[in-house]
Amino acid sequence: MGNTHLSPISTITIRNSGTTSPASGEPADQCADFKLSYHEIRAYIDKASHVTEHDYLHMLDWSPCHASGEITFNNGLTGTWAIQRYRAGSLKLSDGRTLYLYCPRCQAKAFPMTDE
Repeated sequence: MGNTHLSPISTITIRNSGTTSPASGEPADQCADFKLSYHEIRAYIDKASHVTEHDYLHMLDWSPCHASGEITFNNGLTGTWAIQRYRAGSLKLSDGRTLYLYCPRCQAKAFPMTDE
């Protein structure tokens, strides 16, 4: 895992919160309580480490519950973000990069408790 080396965040927009993945086949209400605040999203993106696409897709726990939206950085870079209940996330950036993220240390009311 490595640092993302991104410019400071200028703005965050939340488009979806407590959303269920259509592929999960689970009822939508199972994710209704997965709500992240602007502060929690900013902290996640600031603290999260970059992981490989392979690790993101095959090694990290997956959850159908997620939140997503848009982000703008101080250097003008923009993108979309997504964060799952089990602390995996992604940033799709306007420069063509997709960063896969993981933050086991991140805390939010919507994240499950950890053993740490």
